[in-house]
Amino acid sequence: MPKSLPIKSKRRNFATINITYNSMNKRLLSRAAFLVLSIGISLSAHAINRQALTTYAASLKGLKGASLKAALMPLLKPQQVLEYGSGQGHTWSGFYKTDRNTETNECYNRYSSKKFYFDPSNPYKAISGMNIEHSFPKSWWGGAKNNAYKDLYHLYPSDKDANSSKSNYPMDEVKNVTSEDEGYDKVGTGVHTGGKAWEPGDRFKGDFARTYMYMAVAYGDLTFSETGQQTMNNEDYPGLKPWASTLYIAWNKTDSVSTLELDRNNAIAAIEGNRNLFIDYPNLAEYVWGDSVDVAFDPYTSITTASDDDRYSNSVSPDEPGGDTEKYYFVAATTVTSGKQYLVVAKDGNTLYAMAPLGSSQKFGYPKADKVKEVSDTIRTTALTDAFTFTQDGNGYTIADATGRYLWHEGSFKTISVSTDASNAATWTLTANADGTFKILTDAVYYIQYSTKFTSYGCYNSEQGLMPMLYERVEKGGTPDAITAITSSKKTADGRIFNLQGQYVGTDASVLPHGIYILNGRKIVVR
Repeated sequence: MPKSLPIKSKRRNFATINITYNSMNKRLLSRAAFLVLSIGISLSAHAINRQALTTYAASLKGLKGASLKAALMPLLKPQQVLEYGSGQGHTWSGFYKTDRNTETNECYNRYSSKKFYFDPSNPYKAISGMNIEHSFPKSWWGGAKNNAYKDLYHLYPSDKDANSSKSNYPMDEVKNVTSEDEGYDKVGTGVHTGGKAWEPGDRFKGDFARTYMYMAVAYGDLTFSETGQQTMNNEDYPGLKPWASTLYIAWNKTDSVSTLELDRNNAIAAIEGNRNLFIDYPNLAEYVWGDSVDVAFDPYTSITTASDDDRYSNSVSPDEPGGDTEKYYFVAATTVTSGKQYLVVAKDGNTLYAMAPLGSSQKFGYPKADKVKEVSDTIRTTALTDAFTFTQDGNGYTIADATGRYLWHEGSFKTISVSTDASNAATWTLTANADGTFKILTDAVYYIQYSTKFTSYGCYNSEQGLMPMLYERVEKGGTPDAITAITSSKKTADGRIFNLQGQYVGTDASVLPHGIYILNGRKIVVR
């Protein structure tokens, strides 16, 4: 990692509408009040305090889901934008304020390890070898040179080769990597989209996730076509495809807001007069698309990244009071239960490889393997991408991937096939072996194995690699996924109770107002 690129802070993350004339005026007044409150703030310090932020976002109070997304749009849209290109009053003069290391004049490049520098004698000039990158591709809305085309919140300086490699592909998790700069971008096959896709480096996943969520809301009124429709659905709500909002929320949690990102947000606000509230309120996305869409958002109590609010750096996630960022747990299984979700995992030395579903455009192939880590006898993950559902079918089981496609096997091929048609589903018989692995067999002779030679899974009729184990999805501590009601007025045995904003509210459920809370890593309802 370049020394001049700040390391991410260890902060924790949490988790058809008509806008009336009066409510619109209220939002415009909030923006005006925000600008007045911000006048006394030093732009060199790029800081916003909690009072100014909550004034700006006041009109969002009490909204949730679709209505919250609709109300966010006018707040996120810029009041003014720089002209696109090089020179004073253009994009590169903005980059000089938003993406420059003031000590070295290095221009921050989030796409590759290549380094570039501003020319102090002509600081607003485009840097040779770099492009203005539309991280949210302009071709998705037809390339019209509107405010979205010029909005600094999704424009980043990029190494031109990395920009070309990324093309206008959707942002997704990728496999079958064809291009990679370790620690930065990689291009390959999208896990969710099935075609060409790009994936940011780990320390920038949250940055780009919050950028995409901003763009999906601020410019949700654009019409998206072709590649853009893999991520956007051209509907007022939810706007983002479910796979995209789920993935971006996961990245929002695992890669927290850094000082670099905070400074950029504030610097752009000084130029454009708007803010990326997904950076200011790290749990906001949960209220728009995530686990709190049925809970009213409150900008006055929600955790912020404001300069005088230390709750984000000192508090724990309301979804994970115990400190874990993972949402789903899997433990090694010795038997199979119908309707349960399992990871198909092979162990090669000390490394575990989970079978990954085939891309959405693939009808058959050799499923790749995702490395997974076992911690305290459990595999933990923030998403269910690699989970398969086993359902009883006579003397065996059908196996469906995370997108609902069924596994089957054709003829003498060694590939595994998938189909959305349940009538094509193979019946797989399972035999537990003494070493904890399973023989997952179909057609009487073909069984799933992991090939160490090809680092993928196939369906072979003889010993070709490693037999898989099954890891069953369980709830943390044995508690159910669903919200559970507290019916007892007794003090909780050992856990602290948090509200959905991550605030500690005590240990006695009987004195709390009715609502949803977090206790021992799970949601509870006090009635």
